[in-house]
Order: sequence, then C-alpha cells, then structure tokens
Amino acid sequence: MHILNVTIAGLTVLFLFVLVSRLANRAGGGAGGARIFIWAWLVAASVNGIVGVVRAGISPLVEIGVFVVVFGVPAGAAWLAARNLGAKA
Repeated sequence: MHILNVTIAGLTVLFLFVLVSRLANRAGGGAGGARIFIWAWLVAASVNGIVGVVRAGISPLVEIGVFVVVFGVPAGAAWLAARNLGAKA
C-alpha cells in the first residue's frame, strides 16, 4: 500500500510542478516543470528508499525493486508530459 501511496503522491506532485510552470511561464507550456520534477523526484524517491532500509529494516534488494516503481512511474509520466507539452505546434 505504501508503494501505491508514494506513487500517487509523485503523480500529484508532478501535476503541481506542471501547473506552477504553466502559470509562471505560459510560453513553456509546463514542460520545464516536468523536467525539474524528474530531478526533485529522484531525490525524494532515493530518500524514501534510504529510510526504508535504515529505519524500517527493509532489505536493500527489495527497496531497489520498490524504487523502480516509485521513481519510474512518476518520472515516466513526467518525461511524457515534458515531451508532449514542449512540442512545437
């Protein structure tokens, strides 16, 4: 359940990054916010994994698998958003 919650939180934060980027810079279309999100989410997902290993006692091998989902799904969505929002019409 934690994996699902963190992944949904990542998608929500992505939406907020894109929204703020669109409101701040109308010409960019939100692609800049999606690109910045990938780096911010890399840090957040890494900290989540470290906390899982150090404080919760989860095996590093298990946390690597969790990291792939927790980071990969929102980062993949951000990549698609950056690609689609940054496209020149």
